[in-house]
Order: sequence, then structure tokens, then C-alpha cells
Amino acid sequence: MSPRPDIDPSRDGATPPQPDRQLPAATPPLAEDGVARTVEEHVQRLFEMTGDLLAVLSLEGRMQLLNPAWEQVLGWRPSEMVGRSIQELIHPEDSEQAMVLTLHGASRPEQAVNFTSRYRHRDGSWRWLLWSARCDGNSWFAAAKDVTDRMSLERQALHDPLTRLPNRLLLMDRARRALTRLHRTGGLVAVLFIDLDRFKAINDNLGHAVGDDLLISLSARLEATVRDSDTVARLGGDEFVILAEDLESDSEALGLAERVLAMLEEPIAVGSAVVTMRASVGVSICHEPSRDPEDLLREADVAMYRAKGTAGQRLGLFEADRRREMAARLDIESRLRHALARHEMRLVYQPAIMFGSGQPFGCEALLRWHPHDAPPMAPNDFLPLAEETNLIAGIGDWVLQSACMQAARWRSEGLPHLVSVNLSARSAATVEIAEHLREALTYSELPPDSLCIEVSEAAVLEDLERARATLSACKSVGVKIALDNYGAGRSSLSLPGMLPLDAIKIDRSLISGFERDAGKRAIVTAATAMARELRLTAVAVGIETERQLQLAREMGCSAGQGNLLAEPDAPERLRLDEQMRVRSLAPWRPIARRRRR
Repeated sequence: MSPRPDIDPSRDGATPPQPDRQLPAATPPLAEDGVARTVEEHVQRLFEMTGDLLAVLSLEGRMQLLNPAWEQVLGWRPSEMVGRSIQELIHPEDSEQAMVLTLHGASRPEQAVNFTSRYRHRDGSWRWLLWSARCDGNSWFAAAKDVTDRMSLERQALHDPLTRLPNRLLLMDRARRALTRLHRTGGLVAVLFIDLDRFKAINDNLGHAVGDDLLISLSARLEATVRDSDTVARLGGDEFVILAEDLESDSEALGLAERVLAMLEEPIAVGSAVVTMRASVGVSICHEPSRDPEDLLREADVAMYRAKGTAGQRLGLFEADRRREMAARLDIESRLRHALARHEMRLVYQPAIMFGSGQPFGCEALLRWHPHDAPPMAPNDFLPLAEETNLIAGIGDWVLQSACMQAARWRSEGLPHLVSVNLSARSAATVEIAEHLREALTYSELPPDSLCIEVSEAAVLEDLERARATLSACKSVGVKIALDNYGAGRSSLSLPGMLPLDAIKIDRSLISGFERDAGKRAIVTAATAMARELRLTAVAVGIETERQLQLAREMGCSAGQGNLLAEPDAPERLRLDEQMRVRSLAPWRPIARRRRR
């Protein structure tokens, strides 16, 4: 009952009545035991329903508690595995790594241990598991994901699809690890670069299927020749690399290379054929952990090429004093990659003169490189490197387009003129160059017969059938074709007749020597006679003296090219009009030579 409002209860000493207490508007919290039961139920359901493997293990690695996912992923029921050591399931090759990592993690409970290793499925297969585990000092608490599919894809990306050997990417990773271990083990690391001889001939004569079988057989033999700790990798084509570590001396590495060479000489039965291979091997040796594995591979490659280029030698050891030479080479390569973007390349043009009229009938475009931060470089100092690194492709496109544009400008000035562009060895091996010619001619609006493509004799002889196909494709565009450096090698007089040519350019080595060498004069005379029969223009290249000029005319050359007649120069300084005509009156005189600017 409520007190009357006109009575003050405090006056008679009575205890004042208490108002009714109301609960707060918010929902009251659950009892602590109820919360604990709910969390425990959720954790239990999470433990049972997750697709990841969960485990509690003793410090010794015995399994104490496993979730149902173990049966889904590895086929083992948790009740079968509790009490057993997890080491029973780990792949032998991964066991040591797992033990080292867990020992390390046990000493640092605040850190999680993460690693990937293989575990045996109930059916005998292996599954890759990615683990994350932490130790509280008494037990291990671990979770794992099945990453078998991902590891399979990564393995495919790291191995050669034909031989299943490690590829370059995996090789470099293992080389880095081997170099890092030098801090602890000392010793030496060696890289052997192996290049098979005559493999292309086997492919061409016996077929690519036989070539593939041969590579697979050789891969197995190489793996049998090295130690289990060594790595045999295939870089592609007929190139293999061996990575060997824990060596004690240079002689041990060279001994391995000699065993490889001896093994390759043993006959191999491939299909119905029996093949005997030869190879060249380059060796690079290192005992410095700080070295870059890419440098080791490059050094072994250089040593291999030096061995291949030395008669009677098939084994080369990279010498330390070569590193300075390689550093300079890498510097040139680095600057060469930016030469076009920095507008450092120039074209000069050297006319070729018809002996009958004394008038130029064409100009050869010659490449010059003027680096901003270095002296000008001669073509022989950078073009071979451009070929090796395939930088020649971009440089060749630029030369072709620039030469066509210059020829078009000359035509617009009333000077119809043939411009010659040299085809690189790489371009001579691909018919796609014909499309590049069409694009350059279309863009410059130059008639096809105003362009001549020159291909060296050496490039043609490297693969005659492919070169013939390439030149035929170029001929279909309508351009003229000249065989350059003719007579520099050992080609026969019949070679020009096998190709769709308009001219042969007799190599300067013959021209410079035939003043004193009757044999060279005989070769030039035979070459010019053959050219007349085939209705080709025979151009004597490298004319430097009056006597050379006289002999070239007497032996039947139709035209000449050389500094005596006209030096290479920038297009704006060349005189291609009537003033450049060479006098045809006897005695025959060359163009007056002008002072270089």
C-alpha cells in the first residue's frame, strides 16, 4: 500500500516505504555457465565441420586429438591414428625439414611454425599439406590445408615438360640455397653448362620424335652420372646444366665434367637408330656465398662457348680474370637495350659503283652506335652481342624502316636509288621477315624493287633449306636479294644457283688478298663467270687501292664498293647525282675522296 500523500512518514520515525525496483531496459546477460556451454558447443562444431586438418600433438609428435577432416583428406580415421607418431606419415625426404622446424618452434612458443610437406594417404599416394603450428610448452596445436593441387601446378611450372628435369627457375632457386649453405659447410659449388653437338642434325635427319626420345634418355644418363645431392636441369633445346655442391676442389668439378663427356660418347639406342653424341662443357666454380647464381650460370656458358670454339677441346673452365671482360660485356648489353629509345643509333650509307658507267646504282645502309656516355662503337663490337641477346630484332626493324624512309626521300628528290639492308642471321632463319618488309615498304611508300636485302653466306650455310625458304618469301614481296660475304667460307660455286638472288658481293678477304694471291684471283674469276651465267651482278667489296680496282674490273666484276670509291657517310652529305659519276675514261679513276667531318 502506498502512503497517504498528506502524511510525512519521516516525522513519526517510521521507515519510509521503498518504491518498486524495475529491471534495466537492456536484455540481461546469460549466466556464465551458459556462455561457456555455448562457446564449447561452437568450438566442437567448428572442430568437427572444418575442412582443414586440426591436431593436438605431444612434444614428441604423437597425435593426441584429431578432427574428422583427417579421414576426408588422408583417409585415416582419427581413432586409428591417436597415439601414433606423425613421423609415420611424413615423406622421408621431408622428415628432416619438419623435425628441424618443430624443434625450432618448440623453443619459441610465441612464434608460429609454417611449412609444407608430404603426407602418406591411406591409398599409398602422397598429399601436400601446408601447416601452421604453435607450441605452448606442453603440446603442439596445429592446422593444415591440403595444397596438393597447387603444388602440382607449381611443380609443372618448375620442371621441363619433356624430361621432367628441373627448369631454369628451379635450378636458380637450388643454386641460391647451395650458395647460402657455403656459410656453414664451406667447400665449393660448381655449375656445369652442357651443350650437345650435332643435335639439330639428328632432329632433321631422324625426326623430332627421335630427338625427344634421345633427350629423355640423356636426361636419365646424366642423373645416373651425378650424386643424389646434385641437380640436373634442362634449360631448353639441347642445353643441360649440372649444379654440384659440397665439392672439395676444382679437380673434383672437372672430374665430374670429364665423366659427363665420357658418358655422352657411349652409344644410345633410340628407336631403330643407334646414336653417339658429343658435347661441349663449361665449368664455373665458386666458394663465395655472396655470388649471384645467374653469374655462375653465365660464366659456365661463356666457358662452354670458348671450349666449343677451340679445335680439339670440349671442356672449358671459367677463369676468374674473365669476369672483368664479362662485366664490360654486360655493361654494353645494358646500354644497348636503351640505345634506340635514346636515339643513339645512326645509319650511314656507302654507295656501290657500276664499273661500266661509273655511276652509283645503290647504297648499303651501315649501322653506327654513338652512346651518349661512351665513345662510338664499331659494329663488330656490338652486333654479335645483339644477335646473342635477340636485341637484333628491334634494331633490325629500326634499320629497315629508317633505310626505306631514306630511300623514299631520295626518290622524292629525283634520285631513284637502290638501298641495301643487311639481314641478321636470326632474321634469315624465319619467313616472318617477309611481313616486316611489306610493312616497311607500305609505310614508307617505297617500291619493292628499290630495296635490296643482303644475307651473309655464313647465315645461309647455317641452315640452307630454311634460308632458301626465307629468301623465297622475301622475293615474293618484290625486293632484290644479294648474297653478302661470298667466298668468305667454304661454300661451293653452286651456292648462288640454289637461291633466288640478284647479286653476289664478293668478300673483302678475297679482294684485299688477290693482288698477291693468284689462288684468290682464280676464285674471283670463277665467281664472276658463274654470276654472268646466272645473270647476277658481281660486286667486289672492300676496294681500297687502285690495283684492287683494276684487278676487279679485269676479272669480270660488274661493280665495286669500298673506301677508294666512296666512303660511308650520312645521307645528307652523300652526292648521288651526276656529280658523283666516276670517270670512265682510261685510266679509270675512283671518286675523289672527301675529308671526314
